[in-house]
Amino acid sequence: MLVEDVMQREVIAVSPKTTLPEALGLVQKRGIRHVPVVADGELVGIVSDRDLKRVMASPATTLERHELGYLLSKLALADFMTRGVVTVGPRHPVEEAARIMLKERISALPVVEAGRLVGILTETDVLGLFVRAMGAGEPSSRIDVVLGAGEASLAGVVRAIEEAPADISSIVTLPGPTGRKEVVVRVKTINPGPALERLAARGYAVRNPSRG
Repeated sequence: MLVEDVMQREVIAVSPKTTLPEALGLVQKRGIRHVPVVADGELVGIVSDRDLKRVMASPATTLERHELGYLLSKLALADFMTRGVVTVGPRHPVEEAARIMLKERISALPVVEAGRLVGILTETDVLGLFVRAMGAGEPSSRIDVVLGAGEASLAGVVRAIEEAPADISSIVTLPGPTGRKEVVVRVKTINPGPALERLAARGYAVRNPSRG
């Protein structure tokens, strides 16, 4: 799946001249956490709700309240926005975008094409995709199968479950805590018993089957 399949296309952006109070009001009103900053149609920066709150609290000086309020009201985003913005393209694989977010320790990636902002991908979007990919949120059961050495294979796991019979809604392979590969399978039933029996008959080790 690509970034363009998951990203938010209706992006709320602001100008570098937008003031701190204006940006804070926008974030609170729209319930958003990241605001790209655009000038002449091109992305030039980004601010987060955390950036806004930090700047609001930073001038802990001896200024009078009205003086401090006046100072903050004149502060523009250009004065403190993040300028070296990490971006991604719309046809980038989602998993690569997630890897970038994890590596850079950021929770949002503006999506840029030909220098123009076309969307934004947030950690919430990535988590939502993960939930869907794992088949959660629907009546089902999860079966974790540990693949051993030798003849054990993903194809064998699928055949065993289909022989139960049980319909597979999703299947993911992951490295397990012991270093062996695990197959995480969601089956469209709240009674995984027959599938577990078929897996056991084929010699597969099942870890923590659960219903959801």
